[in-house]
Order: sequence, then structure tokens, then C-alpha cells
Amino acid sequence: MLDVLANGHSHSIPFLVCPIGSTPTILGITWLAQESPLIDWTLGIVTFQEQVLIALEEEADPDLLADLPSQYHEFAKVFGKEEFKVLPPHREYDIAIDLLPDAKLSPGPI
Repeated sequence: MLDVLANGHSHSIPFLVCPIGSTPTILGITWLAQESPLIDWTLGIVTFQEQVLIALEEEADPDLLADLPSQYHEFAKVFGKEEFKVLPPHREYDIAIDLLPDAKLSPGPI
């Protein structure tokens, strides 16, 4: 389940990770019927009749944008110093690395 904030309220929707080619996301009919967004099929834009608050906590550092190519400006937050201070949250598809107890690291190239 994926927690989503849309139209001013949050809810959980099924979110499946699967190979779907070059399509970034598929919105299910259940979600579309529930949220009733306005869809411009020609431009490929989904909008809501009410403004949705997406981010309030942190804005990108304007100095960072000067050094960042314009196609990456919308992702500027991930290049900020704050993002490097914390690990990403655990997810259901995390992969465990089982270490051998009392194993010694041998010097040399890896």
C-alpha cells in the first residue's frame, strides 16, 4: 500500500512495482473514480479541481539551482545537504546483506 496525499486528504492505495516499459506510472480506475481528476489526454497532464499542497517543509536552495542543469531543477531537493544526513526509509523490497560473525577483512583490492 502507498500512502497518498491528494485533494487535501490522505489515503492508502495499492501500489505495485512491475516492469511496464517506458510508462512511469499507471493510475488505476479505482483511484481515478475516487479522485475524479481532470485529464488532458493530448498533453498527458492530470490536474485536480482544487489546489493540492505538495510540499511545505523544505524548498530547494536557490544557490544550488545555479550549478544544476535546468532539466534537474525540479529534483533540486535531492541534491541538497539535508538529504545526505539521513538514510532513506526502509521499504518492503530492501535486500539484506548477511555478514559472517567474527569474519576478518583481508587487505587488498576488492
